[in-house]
Amino acid sequence: MARPYRSRAVLFVNRAYSHDPFERVDAISGVNSDRTRWRFSQAAAIAAIEAGTDEFFMKAADAAVKLVVVTHRGEKYLKSEREKTHPDELLSLPTG
Repeated sequence: MARPYRSRAVLFVNRAYSHDPFERVDAISGVNSDRTRWRFSQAAAIAAIEAGTDEFFMKAADAAVKLVVVTHRGEKYLKSEREKTHPDELLSLPTG
């Protein structure tokens, strides 16, 4: 797999209107070093991670935590690498 060419800090999460905890993340976003904003749908972020072009991380408890792709009931979703199941840390980010 190719080394990711861009490491992105996730600052915001857009929530989907779903009661299923695995379908609650609609998009993630942040700010580039030139202060422009970026935004990926969950599906686009998953595709970028799997293609090896981007990696995403978030700050949780003063530590950088990588986002990973996991599959539940055949559906892929994002969560932090230290969460066991639901993407609660990711969903705790502000809406942006």
